[in-house]
Amino acid sequence: MRKVHEQVGHDCAVAGRISLHGAGRRRVLAGLAALAVAASMPAVPSRVAKARAQAAGAPPFGPWRAPLLREHPLAGMILDTDGERPIARTALEQRLRRHAVAILGEVHDNPDHHRIQGQLLHAFAAGRGKPPAVVFEMIPATMQQRLDSILGVEGLDADMIFDAVRWDESGWPSRDLYRPVMEAVVALRAPVIAAGVPRADVRKATRQGLDAVLPQARQQQMQLGPLPRALMEALVADIVKSHCDMIPPEVARRMSAAQRLRDAMLADGVRRGFRAQGAAVLITGNGHARKDRAVPFYLQRHGDVPVPLVVWQAEVRAQATRMEELLPEDALPPRKVADVVIGTPKAEREDPCAQFERFMRRKRGGAQ
Repeated sequence: MRKVHEQVGHDCAVAGRISLHGAGRRRVLAGLAALAVAASMPAVPSRVAKARAQAAGAPPFGPWRAPLLREHPLAGMILDTDGERPIARTALEQRLRRHAVAILGEVHDNPDHHRIQGQLLHAFAAGRGKPPAVVFEMIPATMQQRLDSILGVEGLDADMIFDAVRWDESGWPSRDLYRPVMEAVVALRAPVIAAGVPRADVRKATRQGLDAVLPQARQQQMQLGPLPRALMEALVADIVKSHCDMIPPEVARRMSAAQRLRDAMLADGVRRGFRAQGAAVLITGNGHARKDRAVPFYLQRHGDVPVPLVVWQAEVRAQATRMEELLPEDALPPRKVADVVIGTPKAEREDPCAQFERFMRRKRGGAQ
Protein backbone atom coordinates (compact mmCIF):
# COMPACT_ATOMS: atom_id res chain seq x y z
CA MET A 1 0.00 0.00 0.00
CA ARG A 2 1.72 3.17 -1.21
CA LYS A 3 2.59 5.74 1.45
CA VAL A 4 -0.69 5.88 3.35
CA HIS A 5 0.77 8.44 5.75
CA GLU A 6 1.14 11.01 2.95
CA GLN A 7 -1.54 10.32 0.39
CA VAL A 8 -4.43 10.18 2.83
CA GLY A 9 -2.83 11.42 6.04
CA HIS A 10 -5.08 14.47 5.93
CA ASP A 11 -8.16 12.29 6.55
CA CYS A 12 -6.51 10.46 9.41
CA ALA A 13 -5.35 13.74 10.91
CA VAL A 14 -8.97 14.91 11.02
CA ALA A 15 -9.89 11.80 12.98
CA GLY A 16 -6.92 12.42 15.26
CA ARG A 17 -8.36 15.78 16.28
CA ILE A 18 -11.40 13.98 17.70
CA SER A 19 -9.21 11.70 19.86
CA LEU A 20 -10.81 8.43 18.75
CA HIS A 21 -9.08 5.18 17.94
CA GLY A 22 -9.74 2.01 15.97
CA ALA A 23 -13.32 1.43 14.90
CA GLY A 24 -14.45 4.70 16.44
CA ARG A 25 -12.06 6.65 14.27
CA ARG A 26 -13.21 4.80 11.17
CA ARG A 27 -16.83 5.63 11.95
CA VAL A 28 -15.83 9.29 12.33
CA LEU A 29 -14.08 9.27 8.96
CA ALA A 30 -17.10 7.67 7.31
CA GLY A 31 -19.33 10.30 8.90
CA LEU A 32 -17.08 13.10 7.72
CA ALA A 33 -17.14 11.75 4.17
CA ALA A 34 -20.93 11.65 4.20
CA LEU A 35 -21.06 15.13 5.67
CA ALA A 36 -18.73 16.41 2.99
CA VAL A 37 -21.20 15.66 0.23
CA ALA A 38 -24.24 16.94 2.08
CA ALA A 39 -25.96 19.94 0.60
CA SER A 40 -26.00 21.98 3.79
CA MET A 41 -22.95 23.90 4.97
CA PRO A 42 -22.21 25.20 8.46
CA ALA A 43 -22.41 28.86 9.18
CA VAL A 44 -19.09 30.59 8.63
CA PRO A 45 -18.03 33.30 11.08
CA SER A 46 -18.03 36.80 9.68
CA ARG A 47 -14.26 37.17 10.16
CA VAL A 48 -13.67 34.22 7.81
CA ALA A 49 -16.07 35.69 5.27
CA LYS A 50 -14.21 38.97 5.56
CA ALA A 51 -10.86 37.25 5.08
CA ARG A 52 -12.26 35.49 2.04
CA ALA A 53 -13.37 38.80 0.62
CA GLN A 54 -9.89 40.25 1.11
CA ALA A 55 -8.48 37.51 -1.11
CA ALA A 56 -11.28 37.80 -3.68
CA GLY A 57 -9.11 39.84 -6.03
CA ALA A 58 -6.95 36.79 -6.75
CA PRO A 59 -7.52 35.00 -10.04
CA PRO A 60 -9.36 31.73 -9.36
CA PHE A 61 -7.50 28.44 -9.27
CA GLY A 62 -10.59 26.84 -10.78
CA PRO A 63 -12.47 25.33 -12.34
CA TRP A 64 -12.07 22.72 -9.64
CA ARG A 65 -11.74 19.07 -10.53
CA ALA A 66 -11.95 17.48 -7.07
CA PRO A 67 -15.66 16.86 -6.48
CA LEU A 68 -16.22 17.45 -2.76
CA LEU A 69 -16.82 20.79 -1.02
CA ARG A 70 -16.10 22.99 -4.02
CA GLU A 71 -18.21 25.81 -2.58
CA HIS A 72 -16.58 25.73 0.84
CA PRO A 73 -15.46 29.22 1.95
CA LEU A 74 -11.87 28.03 2.46
CA ALA A 75 -11.54 26.47 -1.00
CA GLY A 76 -9.21 28.75 -2.94
CA MET A 77 -8.06 30.71 0.10
CA ILE A 78 -4.29 31.28 0.34
CA LEU A 79 -2.87 31.70 3.86
CA ASP A 80 0.39 33.51 4.53
CA THR A 81 1.43 31.64 7.66
CA ASP A 82 3.87 34.29 8.86
CA GLY A 83 1.25 37.01 9.12
CA GLU A 84 -1.58 34.46 9.49
CA ARG A 85 -3.59 36.35 6.91
CA PRO A 86 -5.06 35.56 3.49
CA ILE A 87 -3.22 36.79 0.44
CA ALA A 88 -4.09 37.04 -3.24
CA ARG A 89 -2.74 34.64 -5.81
CA THR A 90 -0.75 37.45 -7.38
CA ALA A 91 1.04 37.98 -4.06
CA LEU A 92 1.90 34.29 -3.90
CA GLU A 93 3.28 34.38 -7.43
CA GLN A 94 5.41 37.40 -6.59
CA ARG A 95 6.83 35.56 -3.58
CA LEU A 96 7.64 32.56 -5.76
CA ARG A 97 9.60 34.75 -8.16
CA ARG A 98 11.64 36.18 -5.28
CA HIS A 99 12.84 32.71 -4.25
CA ALA A 100 15.42 30.51 -5.94
CA VAL A 101 13.99 27.32 -4.41
CA ALA A 102 10.35 26.35 -3.93
CA ILE A 103 8.71 23.24 -2.50
CA LEU A 104 5.18 22.60 -3.77
CA GLY A 105 3.37 20.11 -1.55
CA GLU A 106 0.35 18.03 -2.46
CA VAL A 107 -2.10 15.34 -1.50
CA HIS A 108 -1.15 12.80 -4.11
CA ASP A 109 -4.60 11.80 -5.38
CA ASN A 110 -6.12 15.30 -5.55
CA PRO A 111 -6.26 16.48 -9.20
CA ASP A 112 -6.48 20.15 -8.24
CA HIS A 113 -3.18 19.97 -6.42
CA HIS A 114 -1.30 18.99 -9.55
CA ARG A 115 -3.14 21.56 -11.64
CA ILE A 116 -2.16 24.28 -9.14
CA GLN A 117 1.41 22.99 -9.04
CA GLY A 118 1.59 23.39 -12.81
CA GLN A 119 0.33 26.97 -12.60
CA LEU A 120 2.72 27.85 -9.79
CA LEU A 121 5.61 26.27 -11.66
CA HIS A 122 4.95 28.67 -14.55
CA ALA A 123 4.82 31.58 -12.10
CA PHE A 124 8.08 30.49 -10.45
CA ALA A 125 9.86 30.23 -13.80
CA ALA A 126 8.69 33.61 -15.14
CA GLY A 127 11.47 36.11 -15.78
CA ARG A 128 14.37 33.77 -15.04
CA GLY A 129 17.33 33.51 -17.39
CA LYS A 130 16.89 29.76 -17.73
CA PRO A 131 14.24 27.31 -16.61
CA PRO A 132 14.37 25.91 -13.09
CA ALA A 133 15.12 22.27 -12.42
CA VAL A 134 11.99 20.36 -11.44
CA VAL A 135 12.61 17.66 -8.84
CA PHE A 136 10.10 14.81 -8.51
CA GLU A 137 9.50 12.59 -5.50
CA MET A 138 7.50 10.26 -7.78
CA ILE A 139 10.37 9.41 -10.13
CA PRO A 140 13.03 7.08 -8.65
CA ALA A 141 16.61 8.25 -8.96
CA THR A 142 17.33 5.12 -10.98
CA MET A 143 15.31 6.65 -13.83
CA GLN A 144 17.60 9.67 -14.27
CA GLN A 145 19.52 8.22 -17.22
CA ARG A 146 16.29 7.41 -19.06
CA LEU A 147 15.09 10.96 -18.45
CA ASP A 148 18.32 12.53 -19.65
CA SER A 149 18.11 10.56 -22.89
CA ILE A 150 14.79 12.14 -23.93
CA LEU A 151 14.55 15.58 -22.37
CA GLY A 152 16.24 17.33 -25.30
CA VAL A 153 14.51 15.51 -28.14
CA GLU A 154 12.40 17.34 -30.72
CA GLY A 155 8.67 17.16 -30.13
CA LEU A 156 8.95 16.10 -26.48
CA ASP A 157 5.59 15.82 -24.74
CA ALA A 158 4.35 14.83 -21.31
CA ASP A 159 3.49 11.27 -22.30
CA MET A 160 7.03 10.67 -23.53
CA ILE A 161 8.29 11.53 -20.05
CA PHE A 162 5.67 9.37 -18.35
CA ASP A 163 6.57 6.48 -20.65
CA ALA A 164 10.30 6.93 -20.10
CA VAL A 165 9.97 6.64 -16.31
CA ARG A 166 7.40 3.81 -16.52
CA TRP A 167 4.88 5.86 -14.62
CA ASP A 168 1.98 3.46 -15.17
CA GLU A 169 3.91 0.70 -13.39
CA SER A 170 5.02 2.89 -10.50
CA GLY A 171 2.01 2.64 -8.19
CA TRP A 172 1.48 6.41 -8.17
CA PRO A 173 -1.90 7.90 -9.14
CA SER A 174 -2.69 8.09 -12.83
CA ARG A 175 -0.56 10.12 -15.21
CA ASP A 176 -3.69 12.15 -16.04
CA LEU A 177 -3.65 13.61 -12.52
CA TYR A 178 0.00 14.63 -12.84
CA ARG A 179 -0.29 15.76 -16.47
CA PRO A 180 -0.60 19.51 -15.65
CA VAL A 181 2.75 19.43 -13.85
CA MET A 182 4.47 17.47 -16.60
CA GLU A 183 2.99 19.70 -19.31
CA ALA A 184 4.41 22.72 -17.47
CA VAL A 185 7.82 20.99 -17.43
CA VAL A 186 7.63 20.45 -21.20
CA ALA A 187 6.41 23.99 -21.91
CA LEU A 188 9.25 25.48 -19.87
CA ARG A 189 11.85 23.05 -21.29
CA ALA A 190 12.83 22.43 -17.68
CA PRO A 191 15.30 19.72 -16.72
CA VAL A 192 13.81 16.98 -14.56
CA ILE A 193 15.61 15.58 -11.52
CA ALA A 194 14.55 12.08 -10.46
CA ALA A 195 14.95 12.06 -6.68
CA GLY A 196 12.61 9.36 -5.43
CA VAL A 197 13.81 6.31 -3.52
CA PRO A 198 13.25 3.00 -5.34
CA ARG A 199 10.65 0.83 -3.64
CA ALA A 200 13.16 -1.95 -2.98
CA ASP A 201 15.34 0.49 -1.05
CA VAL A 202 12.33 1.74 0.92
CA ARG A 203 11.55 -1.81 2.01
CA LYS A 204 15.17 -2.54 2.83
CA ALA A 205 15.56 0.64 4.90
CA THR A 206 12.39 -0.20 6.83
CA ARG A 207 13.40 -3.77 7.57
CA GLN A 208 17.15 -3.49 7.96
CA GLY A 209 17.93 0.19 8.53
CA LEU A 210 19.80 2.81 6.55
CA ASP A 211 23.10 0.92 6.59
CA ALA A 212 21.52 -1.74 4.37
CA VAL A 213 20.83 0.88 1.70
CA LEU A 214 23.66 3.41 1.90
CA PRO A 215 27.27 3.22 3.08
CA GLN A 216 28.15 5.41 6.02
CA ALA A 217 30.15 7.79 3.84
CA ARG A 218 27.14 8.45 1.62
CA GLN A 219 24.89 8.91 4.66
CA GLN A 220 27.28 11.55 5.93
CA GLN A 221 27.28 13.31 2.56
CA MET A 222 23.47 13.39 2.67
CA GLN A 223 23.43 14.65 6.28
CA LEU A 224 21.46 11.58 7.34
CA GLY A 225 22.60 11.72 10.93
CA PRO A 226 19.95 11.16 13.63
CA LEU A 227 17.17 13.68 14.01
CA PRO A 228 17.04 15.62 17.28
CA ARG A 229 15.13 13.51 19.79
CA ALA A 230 12.00 15.67 19.88
CA LEU A 231 11.70 15.67 16.09
CA MET A 232 12.25 11.93 15.95
CA GLU A 233 9.54 11.23 18.49
CA ALA A 234 7.17 13.55 16.65
CA LEU A 235 7.89 11.74 13.38
CA VAL A 236 7.21 8.34 14.94
CA ALA A 237 3.96 9.58 16.49
CA ASP A 238 2.89 11.05 13.15
CA ILE A 239 3.54 7.76 11.34
CA VAL A 240 1.45 5.87 13.90
CA LYS A 241 -1.43 8.33 13.68
CA SER A 242 -1.40 8.53 9.90
CA HIS A 243 -1.60 4.75 9.78
CA CYS A 244 -4.83 4.98 11.76
CA ASP A 245 -3.21 3.81 15.02
CA MET A 246 -3.00 0.30 13.55
CA ILE A 247 0.77 -0.05 13.86
CA PRO A 248 2.84 -0.07 17.07
CA PRO A 249 5.48 2.60 17.75
CA GLU A 250 8.34 0.16 17.18
CA VAL A 251 7.12 -0.49 13.62
CA ALA A 252 6.71 3.25 13.03
CA ARG A 253 10.26 3.77 14.28
CA ARG A 254 11.55 1.35 11.65
CA MET A 255 9.43 3.06 9.00
CA SER A 256 10.90 6.41 10.00
CA ALA A 257 14.22 5.33 8.47
CA ALA A 258 12.58 5.17 5.05
CA GLN A 259 10.88 8.53 5.59
CA ARG A 260 14.18 10.15 6.54
CA LEU A 261 15.87 8.53 3.55
CA ARG A 262 13.24 9.98 1.22
CA ASP A 263 13.58 13.43 2.76
CA ALA A 264 17.37 13.39 2.42
CA MET A 265 17.23 12.08 -1.17
CA LEU A 266 14.78 14.81 -2.16
CA ALA A 267 16.95 17.45 -0.54
CA ASP A 268 19.91 16.08 -2.48
CA GLY A 269 17.89 16.36 -5.70
CA VAL A 270 16.99 19.97 -4.93
CA ARG A 271 20.64 20.78 -4.31
CA ARG A 272 21.68 19.19 -7.62
CA GLY A 273 18.95 21.04 -9.49
CA PHE A 274 19.85 24.36 -7.91
CA ARG A 275 23.54 23.94 -8.71
CA ALA A 276 22.74 23.12 -12.35
CA GLN A 277 20.07 25.77 -13.03
CA GLY A 278 20.30 28.39 -10.30
CA ALA A 279 16.67 27.61 -9.32
CA ALA A 280 14.76 24.47 -8.41
CA VAL A 281 11.20 23.38 -7.63
CA LEU A 282 10.34 20.21 -5.71
CA ILE A 283 7.08 18.37 -6.41
CA THR A 284 6.29 16.22 -3.37
CA GLY A 285 3.76 15.18 -0.79
CA ASN A 286 3.01 17.56 2.05
CA GLY A 287 4.73 15.23 4.51
CA HIS A 288 8.07 15.72 2.76
CA ALA A 289 7.52 19.47 2.40
CA ARG A 290 7.20 20.34 6.07
CA LYS A 291 9.82 22.78 7.32
CA ASP A 292 10.41 21.36 10.78
CA ARG A 293 11.75 17.88 9.99
CA ALA A 294 11.50 17.04 6.28
CA VAL A 295 13.25 18.29 3.12
CA PRO A 296 13.77 21.89 4.33
CA PHE A 297 15.40 20.50 7.48
CA TYR A 298 17.99 18.62 5.41
CA LEU A 299 18.56 21.58 3.13
CA GLN A 300 19.29 23.65 6.21
CA ARG A 301 21.74 21.02 7.43
CA HIS A 302 23.66 21.32 4.16
CA GLY A 303 23.44 25.11 4.13
CA ASP A 304 24.41 25.45 0.46
CA VAL A 305 21.09 26.47 -1.12
CA PRO A 306 18.79 29.42 -0.35
CA VAL A 307 15.94 28.92 2.09
CA PRO A 308 13.00 27.49 0.11
CA LEU A 309 9.47 28.85 -0.07
CA VAL A 310 7.28 26.00 1.17
CA VAL A 311 3.72 25.79 -0.19
CA TRP A 312 1.28 23.26 1.25
CA GLN A 313 -2.06 22.34 -0.27
CA ALA A 314 -4.69 21.26 2.23
CA GLU A 315 -8.11 19.81 1.50
CA VAL A 316 -11.08 21.56 3.12
CA ARG A 317 -13.48 19.75 5.40
CA ALA A 318 -17.09 20.51 6.09
CA GLN A 319 -16.92 21.90 9.62
CA ALA A 320 -13.66 23.86 9.25
CA THR A 321 -13.89 27.64 9.55
CA ARG A 322 -10.16 28.46 9.73
CA MET A 323 -7.28 27.36 7.53
CA GLU A 324 -5.43 26.08 10.59
CA GLU A 325 -8.11 23.43 11.03
CA LEU A 326 -7.10 21.83 7.73
CA LEU A 327 -3.66 20.86 9.06
CA PRO A 328 -2.56 17.96 11.27
CA GLU A 329 -2.28 18.70 14.97
CA ASP A 330 1.50 18.48 14.91
CA ALA A 331 1.63 21.00 12.06
CA LEU A 332 0.49 23.85 14.27
CA PRO A 333 1.12 26.71 14.25
CA PRO A 334 1.11 26.64 10.43
CA ARG A 335 4.32 28.68 10.09
CA LYS A 336 6.14 25.77 11.73
CA VAL A 337 5.66 23.63 8.64
CA ALA A 338 4.88 25.89 5.66
CA ASP A 339 5.14 29.47 4.44
CA VAL A 340 1.91 29.35 2.46
CA VAL A 341 -1.15 27.07 2.72
CA ILE A 342 -3.71 26.78 -0.09
CA GLY A 343 -7.18 25.40 0.64
CA THR A 344 -8.71 23.18 -2.03
CA PRO A 345 -11.77 20.97 -2.49
CA LYS A 346 -11.44 17.38 -1.38
CA ALA A 347 -10.84 14.40 -3.65
CA GLU A 348 -13.32 11.55 -3.45
CA ARG A 349 -11.68 8.48 -1.98
CA GLU A 350 -12.40 5.42 0.07
CA ASP A 351 -12.08 5.67 3.84
CA PRO A 352 -8.29 5.32 4.16
CA CYS A 353 -8.45 3.55 7.50
CA ALA A 354 -10.80 0.89 6.14
CA GLN A 355 -8.46 0.47 3.20
CA PHE A 356 -5.44 0.15 5.48
CA GLU A 357 -7.27 -2.29 7.75
CA ARG A 358 -7.88 -4.59 4.77
CA PHE A 359 -4.21 -4.32 3.86
CA MET A 360 -3.21 -5.31 7.41
CA ARG A 361 -5.64 -8.26 7.39
CA ARG A 362 -4.16 -9.52 4.12
CA LYS A 363 -0.66 -9.08 5.52
CA ARG A 364 -1.54 -10.99 8.70
CA GLY A 365 -3.27 -13.70 6.68
CA GLY A 366 -0.22 -14.14 4.47
CA ALA A 367 1.98 -14.51 7.52
CA GLN A 368 -0.02 -17.43 8.89
